Amino acid sequence: MRSTSWPTKMSVVGSSVVLLATLTGCADAAAPDAPATPTATATVTAAPSAPEQTPAQWSYEGATGPQHWGELADEFTACSSGTAQSPIDVPSDPALSSAPIELGYTPADFQARDTGHTVELHALSPQSITVGGTEYAFQHMHYHAPSEHTVDGDAYAAEFHFVHRSENGDLAVVGVLAAEGRHNAAWSSVSDAIPATAGEDSPAVTGLTLTSLLPESLDHYVYGGSLTTPPCSEDVRWLLLQNPIELGAAQIAALRSAHAGNNRPVQPLNDRQVSEVDQ
Repeated sequence: MRSTSWPTKMSVVGSSVVLLATLTGCADAAAPDAPATPTATATVTAAPSAPEQTPAQWSYEGATGPQHWGELADEFTACSSGTAQSPIDVPSDPALSSAPIELGYTPADFQARDTGHTVELHALSPQSITVGGTEYAFQHMHYHAPSEHTVDGDAYAAEFHFVHRSENGDLAVVGVLAAEGRHNAAWSSVSDAIPATAGEDSPAVTGLTLTSLLPESLDHYVYGGSLTTPPCSEDVRWLLLQNPIELGAAQIAALRSAHAGNNRPVQPLNDRQVSEVDQ
């Protein structure tokens, strides 16, 4: 939701760069005390409680991989039955549209967390974008390596999703594609903040402006799609930047060492229209 002008063809690199997190106890039984002397006290038996439900486990391979997500839980059915799923292969001849992205990003501190599926970067102060007159609050940024979206069949080394939500709950995701190339100084603080262990938080990334992580041009493709992970909810506004950023080989390797192959395959476009916005 799920960002992009350099080489189109992917240098398939597994887990990519950056950032960010998304996901799911046990109690020890106490040893029994010595039996007490019986008394005439009445005993009240508590009604059995419903067993605590464990969230459905999903992954990117095998029986819990993308082809089976829709079977893992009732709330995941859109993953298999949805008709507006993401990611997609962006066609070469999109229609023209006019819905520019207005950035409301300011310098802030961020916290990175490994969710077990990716790394998420969360802002410690409010950030936002405005699209078509609607303001969307920044929720987090995360990555997939290699990329999930493709353009004319070409994939990239990684893809970053800047997830935003409006007051009424609508999602707008800015997608940023990444190609392997020159070292990217702006991304260094992000790649350096990747936690060593799933579930861990990193030290805060201070004084970062999200704008510095984007390409200079905000020209983008826009279409209606879904989350690219369970529950695969639809009605997501996708804003995929046309020009990719470059990341150095070591930066790509840092992403890959944390999570590689965490990309959902492209989904059918069906009758959806992909538009292009120049700004």
